Amino acid sequence: MSKTIASIFSITVLFSTLALAQEEPQKEKEETKAQVEVKTDQSTEVTEKEAEVEIWNKVCPVQGNPIEEDTPIVEYNGKLYGFCCPGCDTKFQKKPEKYSKNLSEDGTKFVGNK
Repeated sequence: MSKTIASIFSITVLFSTLALAQEEPQKEKEETKAQVEVKTDQSTEVTEKEAEVEIWNKVCPVQGNPIEEDTPIVEYNGKLYGFCCPGCDTKFQKKPEKYSKNLSEDGTKFVGNK
């Protein structure tokens, strides 16, 4: 009789542990998702959907080459800047004031020094 009770107790504890273990990853996923959303809101990079709105410049503010659609986009002073290649966005983010001055007022010409 005591073996039966011990077995039932052990099985109950086992199933309870399994049920709780399955709930925790979901909770962690939700917390991680919330953290990612917060980080995304703070980022200056813009998603592809947002990029379709309108990229202000036609040439890269770092190198002066025509911008490419598949490169990262950065928002600075209310304008979306496109770049000619990956890496230019990183340089731009380090010194946006310097590189933004490399473009004409309408963003169609490179007026800085390469």
